[in-house]
Amino acid sequence: MQQSQLVVYRGVHAQHPALAAARRGIVTPGDMDGTVTPAEHNRGDVSADSPYTSWTFDRSIAESHADEYGPGGVILMLTFSAPEPGDKWSWEGSPDLFDEDEVLLRGYRTGATVEEI
Repeated sequence: MQQSQLVVYRGVHAQHPALAAARRGIVTPGDMDGTVTPAEHNRGDVSADSPYTSWTFDRSIAESHADEYGPGGVILMLTFSAPEPGDKWSWEGSPDLFDEDEVLLRGYRTGATVEEI
């Protein structure tokens, strides 16, 4: 019996500065070299300076973020797995102050599955 894979979701709204990249399955944080901590990222208003992007295990939360400014957003999906040696990304824990079932992705990734909303 094959075990199902755990998927994480990211909602990218129609006015997000990284929407064009997201539509190509590319995940890029506001600042790859940013010094924002997971706690600061989770509190908000620092995304442009953060090396993290926010993800959730709850698809409905990603959908609400993708719809935040009306139609035109996307949902990104990734399998939640450990990075391979040499990868330039990692998963980080989140304080999850807003109960969004959040996990943070540090770094840049390609190959996300994209669903238009």
